Amino acid sequence: MERLWRVIPVVVTAFAAAFIGWMIQMLRLSWTRNDSWGFTVTVASVVIPIFLVFVWLAVYVMWGIAREGLRENRPGDPAPPRPRPGGTP
Repeated sequence: MERLWRVIPVVVTAFAAAFIGWMIQMLRLSWTRNDSWGFTVTVASVVIPIFLVFVWLAVYVMWGIAREGLRENRPGDPAPPRPRPGGTP
């Protein structure tokens, strides 16, 4: 789990960089071909920020899951409290 905790941010960052590179390539092709420049700029200016927000959210969630997994495996942690017999009042 510790290995996963270190790999997740790297993989998400690489994916984000690849996505941004792809969008820049789309803008370059649109400029070269003089084809629907306005639509391409709109997609790039809206999609990239939204995508980066979702990437940040995914990293935050995965980081939390990995951190909680590491906490559960630590030796010497106190045991969780036992339920009371008969339920709680």
